[in-house]
Amino acid sequence: MTLPGTNLHLVIFGIIIFEIVILFNQWFIYKTRLNEKKRLYHLILLILLILFNLIEGFFPDNRITFVPPLLQNFLGFGYGYLFAAYCPFFFWRTMELRKLQFDGKYGFLFLLIPVIVFYGVLYPINRDISFTRKYVYIIPALYAARLFIITIRAIRSTYRTDHNRNRFKERLLLYLSWVPVTVAPFMGAWLGLEKWIITTIINLGFLIVDPIYIKQAIWLFRSERDKHQILMNKLEEMNTAAPPVSTDNFLENCKAFGFTKREIQIAELVSQGLEYKRIAELLFISEKTVAKHVQNIFFKAGVANKVSLINALK
Repeated sequence: MTLPGTNLHLVIFGIIIFEIVILFNQWFIYKTRLNEKKRLYHLILLILLILFNLIEGFFPDNRITFVPPLLQNFLGFGYGYLFAAYCPFFFWRTMELRKLQFDGKYGFLFLLIPVIVFYGVLYPINRDISFTRKYVYIIPALYAARLFIITIRAIRSTYRTDHNRNRFKERLLLYLSWVPVTVAPFMGAWLGLEKWIITTIINLGFLIVDPIYIKQAIWLFRSERDKHQILMNKLEEMNTAAPPVSTDNFLENCKAFGFTKREIQIAELVSQGLEYKRIAELLFISEKTVAKHVQNIFFKAGVANKVSLINALK
C-alpha cells in the first residue's frame, strides 16, 4: 500500500512521521545544551535519514514529469550513497575512537566517487540502471568491509583500556546500526527485494541509535538535577557557617550592572572570598570559565579587582 498518488509506501510514511517526532524532541534538548556535539551529529543524521526516506520513497515515478528520468533514477537508487557518505564521520565523532579518524575525515570519498563515476558518467551513456545499481556497489562494499574490521577492533581495544561496559554496549549498538546500510544495495540490485522492505531495514538499523540518545538525555537531566542539589546544599552550609558578604542591596546592584544569573552566582561566591578553583568545583565548570565570567563581571561593574567589586555590590 502506498500514499495515494505516490510510490511512497505507508510503512515508510509512518517511519518518517516517527522520525520527525524524534527529530523535534532531540532538537529541543539540543537547544538547551548547545555544547553537546554528539546530539548535533545525531540531528544531522536524522535529517539525512528523513530525506533519504522521502526521496527514495517518491522516486522513480513516471507520473512525475517535471523531473527527468535519469535524475529520478539517481534520486531513487543513488541518493542512499549520499546519506551513507555521512556515516563514517558520524561514527567517528560519536564512538570517539581515534582509529576511525581517517575514515571520519576521508571515508565519504569511497562512497561518493563511485556514485559520481557510475551515476554521473556511465549511466547517462549506457542508460542501464540495472548495471549501474549492481556495480556502483563494489567499491563501497569493499570499503565497508574494511571499516567493519577496523571499527570492531577499535571497540574491543578501547574496552580493554577503559573497561567502560556501558560505553562498550553503546559503541556496539552504533556499530550494528551501520550493517543494514552496507547490505542494502546488495539486497536491492542483486537480490531484487522491494525498495520499501530495504528502506525499512535501513531505518530499523538506525532507530537503534535513538534509544541511546534518549537514555543519555534522561541521564543528563538527572545528573544536572543532582549537581544542582549538591550545589544548593553546599551554598547553604557556607551561608550557615559564615554570613554572606552580600547585603539586601546585593541583588539590586547586580541587576543594575546587568549581570546574568550565572554572573550573580559567581559574584556572590567571589564576595565570600572563594578562589576560582573552589568556585569551579561548586558550579561544576572549569576555572577558565570562572575567570571569563569574572572578567565580564569586572567590565560590567566598571572595576578592576575583587575588592572594588565587593565595595561596588554592597
